[in-house]
Order: sequence, then structure tokens, then C-alpha cells
Amino acid sequence: MTEGHDEELARLVALSKDSSKRGRRQLFNNLSDLFMKDEERLSEQEHALIVSILTKLLSEIETTIRQNLAEELAGLENVPHGLVTLLANDDIEVARPILFKSHLLVEPDLIEIIQNRGKEHMLAIAERDDLNTTLSDMLISLGDEDVISHLIENGDAKISRKSMEYLVEESRRIDRFQEPLIARHDIPVDLAHKMFWWVSAALRRHILENFEIDELELNERIVAAAKSEYRYDVAEKNSSADTLISELSKRKELNEKFLVKALRSRQIRLFMIGLAELSSLDYLKISRFIYDTNAEALIVVLKALEFSRSSFSTIYLLTRNISHNKKVKKTTQPEEVEIIMKFYDKLSVSNAKMTLRFWQLERDYTEMVEKLDADLQGDRVYL
Repeated sequence: MTEGHDEELARLVALSKDSSKRGRRQLFNNLSDLFMKDEERLSEQEHALIVSILTKLLSEIETTIRQNLAEELAGLENVPHGLVTLLANDDIEVARPILFKSHLLVEPDLIEIIQNRGKEHMLAIAERDDLNTTLSDMLISLGDEDVISHLIENGDAKISRKSMEYLVEESRRIDRFQEPLIARHDIPVDLAHKMFWWVSAALRRHILENFEIDELELNERIVAAAKSEYRYDVAEKNSSADTLISELSKRKELNEKFLVKALRSRQIRLFMIGLAELSSLDYLKISRFIYDTNAEALIVVLKALEFSRSSFSTIYLLTRNISHNKKVKKTTQPEEVEIIMKFYDKLSVSNAKMTLRFWQLERDYTEMVEKLDADLQGDRVYL
């Protein structure tokens, strides 16, 4: 020590001989104060000695004191690495501020903690502002829903495309993942639109309003799909309704007026085949749109086809009374109609057209929903 520290050194030596709980605590506090206040004036050897003594004393000191030390050190950049990692591996009450805030913990340190400590330590790590994809992938791979939820809600955490795809798939069965995933600034547009099919009406509207499909990206998808056109195939049309729609389409007489009239006449199959033809979607998709308890997908289709507001409102009200269960009588509340009409007015034609084109090309959506139907064992999921 320097001469100015002789008195302090003598006091520390005296305290080191006191093995009582009170003496250990006072020695720890004095060493911590010396380290925090005079760290720059300590020699390398003195620095190492104090860290060594502090490390040995940690196990003998009450949690509250260790916690106070951790909170003081968490935001500092000149703390010895060994002391930081020791505190980070302590009980969670002590470790939390270090795990959450200290940038002195590097990737190998955090990986070791994730591998060897418990859930509470992982929860704290999941909230760090410097999480890279390696650490995020590791936390996600362990599969704890609470940890993953914390990670998704952490907008600063970097998440790889592969992990994002996994989380989107998991959001089908874990509702709590849905809203924070859609709220992330880095979720790919195609994955956000993929979530459209199983999220709530409010989140569907958020997706349609905030995730516009990039024209270049869509063009690339069109090229990829060019060899396999995806629409209602004329060769599969067998009924009189199929034939009529085909003929009307050829004569350019298939329009919103005809479809509204068909629906008013309760010719539901004729209406759905006609809408499938106009939208270049397959019959199964249109059927799911009609039976969906949420109307957002139907809004997209009719807005993209530029149906008038009155035609949409008529179709919406009439289709709300269609049910697979003939004994079920549906009632549409005025406030529901008001919300739907406001959203119809708000959704732009251009955004609706882009979304519709995206759906036309995404064959896997139909396959995905078929799987959902099987997985949910009869709990209807409508596309």
C-alpha cells in the first residue's frame, strides 16, 4: 500500500483477525469501500489481493450485503472480471443486477451460467440489452415458456430467423407469445402475416395495418411460384354452380352485384365458388374465410376486389348467419358491425391487394391450417 493507506491497512489487518460474524461483515464492507473509492490508486498486486479476500469472504456475508455490492458493481466498467462472474453465479437476489446490467459478462460467461444455473438466472439474462443470436437461440432451445416470453418482450435482444420461425410456430399454441412477437420491430413481414391465421381479431388488424409486404419480396415469390399456379382449378369444377361461375367469368359478368344477389338468395356454394374465382384463391380458403368468427380475412379479399362499402356490409351481415351447425343462431351486435366497418374503411386497397397476392402464393398456409384442425382435435381454426 502507499503511505497514505498505512492507517487503513493496519485497521484491515486487525479486522482480519476478528473471525466473528460482525468482524467479517465489517472487513468485507471496508474492503469493498477501499476497492470502490481507491481502485485507481491500488497497485496490481494490492488489487488482486483485495479481490481474492472479497471472493473468500462472499460466502460468509449476508445476502443483503452481497446484494448491495452487486448493485453497486453492476453498472461499472472497471470491476475485476472474476468478482463479477462470482456475483453472477451467486443466489439470484445477488446475481440479478449483475446478470441484467453488467457488460463485463461476456458470451462464454453467460453460456456457462445458462447451462449451470436455474430458471431465475435465465430470466434475468433474457432481459439484457446486449443479447446476441447465440445466447437468444440457447435460451429459446431450453424451451421454458417464461424465459422465452421475457426474451420475446426484450426488444433489444437479437433473435435469429430460424428461432423466429420456431417462435411463430409455437405461438399457435402459446397465446402469450403472440402479442409481443407481433410487437417486435424485427419480426419478418412474412412471419407476421403467417400468424394472421391464429391470432385475435385485434392482432389481425394490427398485422394488416402495420406489416406491408415488400413489392420486391413478393415479386421473388411470384417467380418462385410461377411453375405452380395456385388458384381454384377449372378442371376440378363439376357442379352446375361451377359451370355457371366458369361461364360468367369467361364473359366478364362475374362481379360483386352477382355475388351479393347469390348470397341474398342463400346460394352459398355459388357465392363461395364465385368469390374464389374472382380472388384467385381456392374454394377451401374462401370457405374458411366465410366460417371464420373473425372477419378480417374476408375484409382483405373484398377490399382487394374493391367491393363497395354497402356490398361489404351486406356480405358481412349475411355471412355472419352462416354456420356449420344449423341449430346455432348467430346474432351480430351493432357494436361489432361498427368496429368491422371502421376497419374496412381504414384498410387501404393497395395494402389489401398486396396481402391477397401474398395469400395467393402461399400454398403452405392451407396445409398449415389443415394440420391445425387435426392438432386441435375439432376446435375449429378458420382460414
